[in-house]
Amino acid sequence: MVEATSTAAYKYSCMMPTSLENSIVTAKASVVSVGVSEQMNPTDMNAYASLVMNISASSVIGSHLPLRLSRDCSCSDAPAISNVFRSAPPRKFRCKTQRQQPGTNRLRIVSQAVATEDEEDLIQFQGREKWYEAKFCADDAPDWNPATFLRKERATPRLQTIVLEVEISRDKVPIRNAYKHVGQRASVRVDSGIDRELAVSCSPFPQRMNKEALYKVRGDLYAGAMKLHEDTLSISGELELLVDEKDGEEIWNLTEGDSVEVGPFRGTGMNLRRDIQGMFAYPTLVIFCEGKAGIAAAKALIEATPDSGGLNFPLRQDVRMYYRAPNQEAMCFQNRYSEWEERHRCKVITSTRGTFMDMFDDDDTLMYEPAQTAAIILTGDDEEAEKAALEVCKEAEITEIAMQSQEMPATDYLTVVQKDMTGDFTTKLPDKKS
Repeated sequence: MVEATSTAAYKYSCMMPTSLENSIVTAKASVVSVGVSEQMNPTDMNAYASLVMNISASSVIGSHLPLRLSRDCSCSDAPAISNVFRSAPPRKFRCKTQRQQPGTNRLRIVSQAVATEDEEDLIQFQGREKWYEAKFCADDAPDWNPATFLRKERATPRLQTIVLEVEISRDKVPIRNAYKHVGQRASVRVDSGIDRELAVSCSPFPQRMNKEALYKVRGDLYAGAMKLHEDTLSISGELELLVDEKDGEEIWNLTEGDSVEVGPFRGTGMNLRRDIQGMFAYPTLVIFCEGKAGIAAAKALIEATPDSGGLNFPLRQDVRMYYRAPNQEAMCFQNRYSEWEERHRCKVITSTRGTFMDMFDDDDTLMYEPAQTAAIILTGDDEEAEKAALEVCKEAEITEIAMQSQEMPATDYLTVVQKDMTGDFTTKLPDKKS
């Protein structure tokens, strides 16, 4: 009898860790005591030993071990006993009872055990729990990003264009700080000096440039994949600025090697999300342009593609711009006029003497229908020039008008409020006062 019990215990001791030896020794003594008192034969005692070993093991290492041991280590003399244990019910605790099932000779023993977690498997890297926190892309990124000076070129004796290589990746630049709409102004500082607000003379960056970054920030996981830390994806674009000496000496004299930073873009840009976008509703567009800010926005708008805030100039019937400047030398981008007309179908009409009214009246080639014509006024902060352009629209009975001074309504961006470490979160709108 004792030999049979020792054989069953040996089968368990070969598969159990050292931490269970004390429980097994205690169980062996209990089996011998019960076997002697109940006068069991060696076969019954061997089967009973398997059950007791299961109970002893499960109380130490959790609720999943009895199923495995009863399946892999059951005695051949008691095949019915090996199937007594079933998978644990979905409860945190299980009751320990021992009772005889009516009409059977088998014992049903359910053990009490609490499932334990392996902390080494859950915490493989320090701070890994932050990888699962819900947040918007680049929400914790810095507002200012380093830029690289590429080149500069004289546009007029008093104006020049400066081209910077800037970070545009949605993985590093939050959308609230990005260049999204024509008419926004760039925040630039040199050598961590004064923040300068400069006119942008290039179109917003197309979404296709951010395609890879946008797919990455979605954070999709394939079947069987595991959430791992990934480096942020960097994407660069060329930002063109139109500056004069009044914008700062360090900006005007910017050269290669200077430390340049670009911050959040100012303003919300021109309000072009309106009926003027309909190229069939308004096949004719007339643009009135004057001043540094006006010609910078005009260049950005003409060269903009549909996915970067453009108005589909090439698909309209007639687009022409009336550009007014004090003299011929003060006119910017004169070498681009022919390209704008051929590639973007925007004809440029210049004048150094007359007003917008004179330029519009002298243009005998313009044939338009007022109800199908829209006007765009690009004069920056020059209120007098804007008023003169509005007078032309009134005389021409043009009612659909977009002005540079009328920016888009401010966008309310959502913020994430983390509730607990389980990943549950809520979103809320930012405080209006902030």
